[in-house]
Amino acid sequence: MLKNNLRIIYAESITNASSVSKNTGIAKSTLSKIMNSKTDVKLSTLIKLCDYLGCTLSELIEYTPDKPTAV
Repeated sequence: MLKNNLRIIYAESITNASSVSKNTGIAKSTLSKIMNSKTDVKLSTLIKLCDYLGCTLSELIEYTPDKPTAV
């Protein structure tokens, strides 16, 4: 399972999509899609976000493997 923490990081950083877009060149529509888990994201875009927001990739996106179902 993927957990997207972009909304939390925005709040902690006291920033918003407009500011991030202006300073990173990432379109606001792309940021909205990322926040709402509506798109596949290039690694280079995630790295640009992490660099700007001062977070690690694992802080931005958390991955927890699904538990296998018993047969």
